[in-house]
Amino acid sequence: MNKHILVVEDEKDIRDSLKTILELNDFIVDVAENGQVGLEKATANKPDLILCDVMMPVLDGFGLLEQLRSNGIETPLIFLTAKAQYNDLRTGMNLGADDYIFKPFKSAELLQSIERRLERKDQLEQHLKSLVNSLEQTIMLMVGHEFNTPMHGILSFTNLIKKKANDLANHEIEDFCNYLEKSSHRLQQTFSKIKVYYDLKLSGIAPMSDRTKFRVDLLIQNLATKIAGDYNRSSDLVFANIEASEINVSLELFSIALYELIDNAFKFSEKNAKVTIAVTNDSNRVSISILDQGTICKAAELRIQSGFIGQIKRSKFEQQGLGIGLALSLLIINSQNGQLYFEDIEPNGIRTEISLNQ
Repeated sequence: MNKHILVVEDEKDIRDSLKTILELNDFIVDVAENGQVGLEKATANKPDLILCDVMMPVLDGFGLLEQLRSNGIETPLIFLTAKAQYNDLRTGMNLGADDYIFKPFKSAELLQSIERRLERKDQLEQHLKSLVNSLEQTIMLMVGHEFNTPMHGILSFTNLIKKKANDLANHEIEDFCNYLEKSSHRLQQTFSKIKVYYDLKLSGIAPMSDRTKFRVDLLIQNLATKIAGDYNRSSDLVFANIEASEINVSLELFSIALYELIDNAFKFSEKNAKVTIAVTNDSNRVSISILDQGTICKAAELRIQSGFIGQIKRSKFEQQGLGIGLALSLLIINSQNGQLYFEDIEPNGIRTEISLNQ
């Protein structure tokens, strides 16, 4: 499909020449005589690229670019200018200009710059499509089990309460309400994980402003104690060599990652099998070790799982959870400049290690 280019130029001769050059190279071309008209056409027609003069009446090129970006329009824009002063270049780039071409210019130079920007735009669009496709696949996985199971329970128990309310004892109604609450909480957790996962996928790294220094050894002891209690396995939790250790990361995100990894250690091991946690620091690095005695999976499966949203051995083990928790943990730890490792322990079990800067 031919690309659509908007030319915004107040000098008619230059505007007409640009239109001719571009049309001869199979572009669809629209023109505007000043920034205001260009803004209206860019907003209405959504061109693939804008060629724009800097000095124009009514609304200049900088004003046009500022209006576009403030309206959320990220169309690539190349400035055409006779001015080569550093301050003008800096102003344009700070506003989000993609390139400058200085008048007078050759047709080959112009076309080369256009092709580079359009190619970059196509690459970004392909990357976005890939992320969207990944999201769609995740949603399909969720609908199959993780959403249908609690949703079916919610609907069934709600209908039962409505039909049999007068016949149910108080303790039966209380049991049903507890189940509804648990199922609703499970759905809420799943939505939260998916949102954090794709926020990180799109942004790539957590902002430095979100990071704070805190004692990770205290956080781990609190989280692990709570999780062990939730599984009625407090006696299975062992703290070994817990050293006082400070890290500078996002407390909110890192708490999510730690919760998922410790929860997996209990989820994929049997009652009375120990889960041992250690925190050590050396040479400005903090290492967190979570060792379980589970027999459900091997380290290699976790390495694959952490890069793919699915679920470990779904056909054999109907565990709650999408498996997104593991992929989410990897993304979070990477976003905090950390590393995540898995290692098999003989005869049974896996050691999960997180390594971070202090």
